[in-house]
Amino acid sequence: MINNKKNYKMSDDLKHLKYFSNYIAEQDFGADTPTDGAAAPAPEPIYSVLFIEKGDEGGDYTYPDGSSSKRYTTYEIKKNELKNWIENTIVIDADGLSKTAAEVKRNALMDYISGVKDGVTPDDKKYVDKFKNAIQTGMKGKKIQDTEVVFSPKDKIPTTNEIDVTFIITKK
Repeated sequence: MINNKKNYKMSDDLKHLKYFSNYIAEQDFGADTPTDGAAAPAPEPIYSVLFIEKGDEGGDYTYPDGSSSKRYTTYEIKKNELKNWIENTIVIDADGLSKTAAEVKRNALMDYISGVKDGVTPDDKKYVDKFKNAIQTGMKGKKIQDTEVVFSPKDKIPTTNEIDVTFIITKK
């Protein structure tokens, strides 16, 4: 057997090795690079709403206990789309509102549609009607699968199995 490595020096093999600190200095640790185990950004909230007209509680099916149910068209809208619509609808100059009053109305309407509050003032009902028209005509949001709503036998209180749906009660 012939030895091809006659004058072999160990330092010849190590000529490509560098200090670890040089390696670290070469790396780009920018904020845009996700790291292992990093959480993905939270998805934008989406609100689901359905409109129930007063006096239109139930009727498609009646249960033996006296409760009734009806399927309602359900719509969804992204939070940013809703926020932009509200800001463009409740305008300071056009509605004769001060900046503070407009902000209060905007927050109240946002809370109502998102399901945080269960009602709005009588003055704000016109904005609810505008929202209903905008979403039902497809100008904002989109139509999704219908939701079955069950009404109690005596009080006609609406309930559903869907936990993320906001009931918006409107007049006929």
